[in-house]
Amino acid sequence: MQPLDFESLAARDDVWARETIHAVDADRFADAREQIDAGLTWAVGAIVTDSRDRVLLVREDEQWLAPGGKVEPGETREEALVREVREETGVAVAVERPVAVTDVAFEYDDERVSFAFAHYVAVPETTALASDPGLADEDIDTVAWKATVPENTVDREVVVAVR
Repeated sequence: MQPLDFESLAARDDVWARETIHAVDADRFADAREQIDAGLTWAVGAIVTDSRDRVLLVREDEQWLAPGGKVEPGETREEALVREVREETGVAVAVERPVAVTDVAFEYDDERVSFAFAHYVAVPETTALASDPGLADEDIDTVAWKATVPENTVDREVVVAVR
């Protein structure tokens, strides 16, 4: 499948288009700029629900979030999604469809940098979780199937609306 650009994806009737703006300090802005300058244009997250209506989430830095991450050069968003979910959770998934696209912006003083983030619905091929979640350079401390979406879930409104 050929990747769609942000505007085309956002224009779809079945995709929720959003924008988030983070006013950050100088250090956080420098970190964001460095990642974006190094090629971060897209990141992805998977909303995975099992047959018992539980949603797959990872916990990092005291927050829950949908598994996902950066789209690497030469990778489609769908390929990145499958790879990231497997790396972070041990769960193999099949990608169904995009459901939300967000322009994620970081602002400091009068400067702004941004990247695009797409949430996809994905179906688990297995439900067994990795005993050692994430990669060595990630801060994931827990992977779980959750019957309810915790209040401290990043992009909670998307996860709740979709599942």
